Amino acid sequence: MILVFPDESWEKAAMDYRQSYLDAGEAHINGSSGMERYPVYTDWLGQIRRLREAQSDGQTPATTFFSVEPPSALVVGTIQVRHRLTDELRRSGGNIGYGVRPDQRGKGFAVQMLRLALPFCREIGLDRVLLDCRADNLASQQVILRCGGVFDSEDWVEDDWGRPERICRFWIATE
Repeated sequence: MILVFPDESWEKAAMDYRQSYLDAGEAHINGSSGMERYPVYTDWLGQIRRLREAQSDGQTPATTFFSVEPPSALVVGTIQVRHRLTDELRRSGGNIGYGVRPDQRGKGFAVQMLRLALPFCREIGLDRVLLDCRADNLASQQVILRCGGVFDSEDWVEDDWGRPERICRFWIATE
């Protein structure tokens, strides 16, 4: 598995990845900067490029990667690294968000993706990263723990639709 920066050459594979979520009835693609909201690939590319260069007080730069399984060049996941924590990201979201296409889950790809992202986190000056997941998402908790995650706290936050959900927070050292 490798991590690659999305560009124009990935359009077909990326749109197939997006469609796999929609076909599975999932309304959100974690770690993708809202890819589900962009039916036009170049619009989404513009969004993730803007986020990578974000400099406002309310936003943090964020780098999004595709996780690709050679030699097939299948996009099996997305992972986003947020370069610093805002108050909002400390509460919910953390430094890293990731998602694996529905038909590829349970194969260890999320652990590989997260491990591959940690050197990039070191390169941008992060000694440790904050990750969170829903408290009932035991698969994601196992991924985080397998990558060295240390439990920090549990809290109630609002989900994307304003409903309360319980999350668990973890820290992972990047060195």
